[in-house]
Amino acid sequence: MKPKTKLQHQVLDYSQHLWKIDKEMLEWVKVGCLEHKGYATKTRVLCMDCGQRFSTELVKRKRAICPHCGTKLEIEQSRKRTDKQHMYIAKAEIYGEFQVIRNFELYAYYEDESAPSYFIHEVLQHWIKDDNTREVVALGHVMGGVGWCGDMEIRKKIIGGYSNCSNDIYPEKYHPMSEFKAEYMRYGIDHKLQGLSFLRAINVLRYNNKAETLLKARKYDLLSYCSGSSYKIEAHWPSIKICLRNNYSIKDLSIWFDYLELLSHYHKDLRNAHYVCPKNLKKAHDLYVAKKKKDDEKADRERNIKRMLALKNAAENYIKEKSKFFDLHISDGQIVIVALKSVEEFKEEGTAMHHCVYSNEYFLKENSLILSARVGEKRIETVEVNLKTLDVVQSRGVCNKSTEYHDRIVGLVKKNIGVIRQRIAI
Repeated sequence: MKPKTKLQHQVLDYSQHLWKIDKEMLEWVKVGCLEHKGYATKTRVLCMDCGQRFSTELVKRKRAICPHCGTKLEIEQSRKRTDKQHMYIAKAEIYGEFQVIRNFELYAYYEDESAPSYFIHEVLQHWIKDDNTREVVALGHVMGGVGWCGDMEIRKKIIGGYSNCSNDIYPEKYHPMSEFKAEYMRYGIDHKLQGLSFLRAINVLRYNNKAETLLKARKYDLLSYCSGSSYKIEAHWPSIKICLRNNYSIKDLSIWFDYLELLSHYHKDLRNAHYVCPKNLKKAHDLYVAKKKKDDEKADRERNIKRMLALKNAAENYIKEKSKFFDLHISDGQIVIVALKSVEEFKEEGTAMHHCVYSNEYFLKENSLILSARVGEKRIETVEVNLKTLDVVQSRGVCNKSTEYHDRIVGLVKKNIGVIRQRIAI
């Protein structure tokens, strides 16, 4: 995109005069950022840093020092002979009135019996003034695996500072010689920043005063929650302060937040370090998970017992109230209509007809008579009669649909309403 404003012209001119630091970044990343792996089989270890092989006798506790290049390696059991690493890194600089964040993309390729090859290039720069106006200079970014391409040009800015792979990226590490303006360093932003891109960090600081505390305490994992799951930070801020005060390191944030929910469920003191800073987080978490599971199972059993008692009482009451209709027999020679005589029959009717006559507990309805219309042994429709108005409220077939017998069934019930009225008077 061609520069249009005075600021864009200025930024693009400054960008073209920046020192090329690709080699400097590459030398640093080789030592301080990339993983150093060795792939081991039963007979040999392959050092991916130099491509040479050595004896497995040199491996101690999944670690070894390559006798050829002297690199300390993490050993994995694998027959792999090639490897690739990809990462973003960054360096912060101060250029005149601008805070500049220079982002680089790195690829490292490894192969058996070959020295590794590296590809590094600068892909994106953020230019930020003291008044927070800023511009982006970057390569073009094409989605779908093509990656970064083209020339370093003025690009569209993201709105509000939120990350988007097209004009903001999260660098895994900042160069230790990075320079940040004093105003950012006061908030705790320096080359150790992790978990958020620089833009996300300064954007969070604008509306969340808790983020500054977490930045200064270098709790970058918690800081990332400020932009993604801020409600958790707000809900458990007193507990987080207890952790900060006790210099407690949270090994697994998701487990810790779940653990706090469990503590809250059991009305434990969430401002007490004894609870919120357990020596073994996983063990404490699993202990309360097991306790809650046991309590839930007990509560389920109690609910089932209560429901069984309630059903038993309902069954007795139903027989007491509706037994006068149990000998009711309405028929036109083909269709036979009878009353449901027990709660168990309601269950059978609901299961066979795939409707809610049992699940919605129609047997508890005081002024309702439920009839089953059948042809032979086959259930056709379930009929509800209002015992106060003696109206047919509904007649439902399988899955609440009407059948070819619907009108005949409704007409047959209405024709015999007098018989039902006689039963009511008994």
